[in-house]
Amino acid sequence: MLRARVDVELDSPARCDTTVATRTRIEKSNIGPAYPAGRSVGQMAQKSIDIPDLTGQTWLVTGATNGVGLETVRSASRHGARVILAVRDTARGAVVAAELPGETRVVELDLGSLESVRAAGAEVAAESIDVLVNNAGTITPSRRETADGFEMLLGVNLLGPFLFTNLVLSRVRRRVVIVGSNAHMAGHLDLDDPHYRSRKWSVAGAYAQSKLGDMLWGLALDRRVRESGSGVDVQLTHPGWAATNLSNATASARLNRVITAVSGVFAQPAAQAALTTMFAATRDLPSCSYTGPDAMRHLRGMPTLIGRSAEASDPAIAEQVWQFAERETAAA
Repeated sequence: MLRARVDVELDSPARCDTTVATRTRIEKSNIGPAYPAGRSVGQMAQKSIDIPDLTGQTWLVTGATNGVGLETVRSASRHGARVILAVRDTARGAVVAAELPGETRVVELDLGSLESVRAAGAEVAAESIDVLVNNAGTITPSRRETADGFEMLLGVNLLGPFLFTNLVLSRVRRRVVIVGSNAHMAGHLDLDDPHYRSRKWSVAGAYAQSKLGDMLWGLALDRRVRESGSGVDVQLTHPGWAATNLSNATASARLNRVITAVSGVFAQPAAQAALTTMFAATRDLPSCSYTGPDAMRHLRGMPTLIGRSAEASDPAIAEQVWQFAERETAAA
């Protein structure tokens, strides 16, 4: 049994993190200060980063109708990009697309169904994509399964994006961004029982496992694109604690109200959280960098390069995750 324990955050994990010199240079760049401690979402002064003109670029963003994904497409469109919204709810996607200032396209993509993933991949097969942002994710209050029998969080957060990215990778010209989470620090990746069919399921454990999987999949993907000489690179991001609907994942309405109240004090608005994605998508960064907020233990603040766990930087474990994901998505 492979069990990856993640207990300690490292400032400079081996192989795919940045050097101290690079981190220092970016942290001193003109991206503004972190939020003062103690401000609520409503009180937070809106900060921004310099985003280049994206005219002529096409961005494909999954999960683009809510939260960080919505704010990502708003920002990309506002700066000139043509945006493809890959979404489960195409009616809602059409509403969002109509509100964006630039050219758009809406594609149906349900990451909980590999049939839908393959159909979406075929639908965009003729596109030239400058930036692919794997943003979509889910969290559930109880164990559920995807249409293909995968544990829901692993299926939607890892296996669906893994297959979709592989299907469209030949169309990507510049960068793949994977929205991860510092929840990976608490992750246990059990490839003997990844779908919790025998072991006890918990929302925290399942979510952390899926996000550790994202980090490792990103590492394995980065090695492959670098070796291919395609010119594409991979970037990983952590949006911090964002005030989005993912926060309300418990089965208790009362507890969800408490979480919402706490989020109102400590979380940052989705537009602020999306800055880490925009930073990762537009900055000249070392390949396979990991971007997150710079304050409150990377829960909020301005985007900078941050460390990841030792396991999330382990190329041997990354290869095992890649092989696992290949088997699962090929068999379903």
